[in-house]
Amino acid sequence: MPLTTNDDSRLDLEQALSSQGAGCSDLEVDEPTQQVVLFRLAGQRFALAGSVVSEILSGEQSVYFIPGLPDTIEGVIHLRGTIESVITLERLLGLEASKSDGMILLVRGDAITTGVRIEQLDDVCDVVISALRPPPETLPEALKPFVGAVIHRDEREAIALLDAQALLSAFQAGQG
Repeated sequence: MPLTTNDDSRLDLEQALSSQGAGCSDLEVDEPTQQVVLFRLAGQRFALAGSVVSEILSGEQSVYFIPGLPDTIEGVIHLRGTIESVITLERLLGLEASKSDGMILLVRGDAITTGVRIEQLDDVCDVVISALRPPPETLPEALKPFVGAVIHRDEREAIALLDAQALLSAFQAGQG
């Protein structure tokens, strides 16, 4: 049935509803959402809860190397009067290390705030809570302690939602 309007600008209710088709008769209900920061590490997609990322810094931010630090610490940054470390997560997550001048996420944990170097920022978005699933048993062993959930945006894409507190605690304990 072709859509026709009464005054060239509005559809009547019956026309609007019939144009939706039989498969769209469910009411749309607002679902609770969680803000996430989607990014890439070692070519793989990951996410952190938006609530733990306090700032996203340009890859051009100067990082100062300090001799004697573990290789998981890239260096430190001077940020508005404070000094923050910048860490790399690849070793902790069992991923191939990459030398990237990608962006830095300033991540807050209970006992530490640090910069986390990422290859690429993909998006900052809201994800419906129903899209979060428990991590699969087939997850690599190195990732299991750090993945709090898996985000299913569609049937082809799953993104590991990292537990920032677990990552930062492991880092502080010297596991990285």
